[in-house]
Amino acid sequence: MLKKCYNIKKYIKFTSKEDFMDFKQLETFITIVKTKSFTKTADVLYITQPSVTNHIQALESELNTSLFVRTRRSVTLTQAGSIVYKHALNILASYDEIIRDLDIYSQNLKGTLNICVSSVPRKIILPNLIEKFSKLFPDISFNISNDDSRTVIDSILVGETDFGIVGLKISNPKLIYTQIMDDHIVYVVNKDAYPDLKNYSVINIEDLSNDKIILREIGSGTRQIVEDELKRNNSLNVISNSVATIHDTNTILDLITKGVGSGFISQRMLNLSDFKDKVKILNIKNLYLNRKFYFVYNKNLQFSNINKIFKDFMMDEINELKKGLDINSI
Repeated sequence: MLKKCYNIKKYIKFTSKEDFMDFKQLETFITIVKTKSFTKTADVLYITQPSVTNHIQALESELNTSLFVRTRRSVTLTQAGSIVYKHALNILASYDEIIRDLDIYSQNLKGTLNICVSSVPRKIILPNLIEKFSKLFPDISFNISNDDSRTVIDSILVGETDFGIVGLKISNPKLIYTQIMDDHIVYVVNKDAYPDLKNYSVINIEDLSNDKIILREIGSGTRQIVEDELKRNNSLNVISNSVATIHDTNTILDLITKGVGSGFISQRMLNLSDFKDKVKILNIKNLYLNRKFYFVYNKNLQFSNINKIFKDFMMDEINELKKGLDINSI
């Protein structure tokens, strides 16, 4: 039962025995009262006799009182020890009750989480997170919607969505953003385009004006990053004659392989796609297309139990990523 509760307590911030007054000391103390022997207590608890002595000395030091009167033939409680014994029994009984209640609680965690994600995180981040969370909490279901980053953030602000994962950070005092990972946006063309150039060759921004560019929709993090960088270079006009605007990255890649046009694609998405060996990546001089993905929620959200658990779960997983783990390992 304790093992089962361990998984749940990780996310509900349950405190272990070691975070209270040292429970090992209390267990040792109670066992001595019952066995009337330090030696027998060591045998019962599978610890050494010096450890038994250390536990009692530490407890007496913390409480600033003597708990036992020891003679060669007996171990008896002092008056103060009798008071401590009564409360120690209650403390350990309460702990066992907490464990039982947590087990019941863990079995009754049911409900639905509303999550809205932008297109790239939906494919490269969310699946592994959902898989892992569902193994821990199989009775919690998900209502997952997909939209551009701006719409995701709007849905969080109006309370339609509990949590979001986005590729664009829009400042708002109500929003809490936590960075998940970095990404790089690359310019992708058909393999036969720019025949004199190899993969990862460098072109100028002005060269884009001759290309038929397929853009992501307005509001997407990818498009926002591209437009911001082009504006910084006073070159937004190079994408004014786009051939199409599409919500889905894979559809854009498919059209690129068919020679319809070129486009700006998440490097992580490209690496995971079936099209990565069918296209060419070109670097654009003076265009720095780096961005981050964020876990976001409204700090004024009235958190239910399952909201709290999912938020804590996400914080733990993000911390693991910051230690250098790949997203596919979470």
